[in-house]
Amino acid sequence: MYFDYLHVLVFASVGLLFVFANMILASVLRPKRKSDQGLETYECGEETIGDAWIRFDIRYYTVALVYVIFAVEIAFLFPWALVLKSVVAGTGAAEGSGIGAFILLEGFLFIGILFLGLAYVWLKGDLDWVLHWDGSKYQPPEERRRNPLPLISALKAAEEETDEDDAEAGEDNPDDGKAA
Repeated sequence: MYFDYLHVLVFASVGLLFVFANMILASVLRPKRKSDQGLETYECGEETIGDAWIRFDIRYYTVALVYVIFAVEIAFLFPWALVLKSVVAGTGAAEGSGIGAFILLEGFLFIGILFLGLAYVWLKGDLDWVLHWDGSKYQPPEERRRNPLPLISALKAAEEETDEDDAEAGEDNPDDGKAA
């Protein structure tokens, strides 16, 4: 019995040895790039522009997630198809059990649920790459009235007038309105 596990152990150790041997061999054989040009990221011969840490639109992730979900769910149909094939042929474990109609109904129900999920995602707009606006077209507001800023000379004249008014008010009241 333990001899059966030896096959798994040998297979796993050969796989790990293969991976690490290739990594060590690649680090020994690859060219050493010590210059700035050698350390740059290579993108199909194009010069890199900007920072690599940019924000991607959430739609990329949404479409990828929808694809993964549907791909995994479609993978569940392969065993169903094999069992259905053996039921129709009258062979295998389901022979003579009368389960053929149930298997067929179950498979179509699963496909129907997948279709409803796809229709929901499609109608929600998660599969659209370009979002569209259903509202009214943007109309800029009317030309707004601009209040011109006063000139510096006008501000200085106003400040001098207030200083003169304060000086005249100070002559009328010698203690400047302060109580001791």
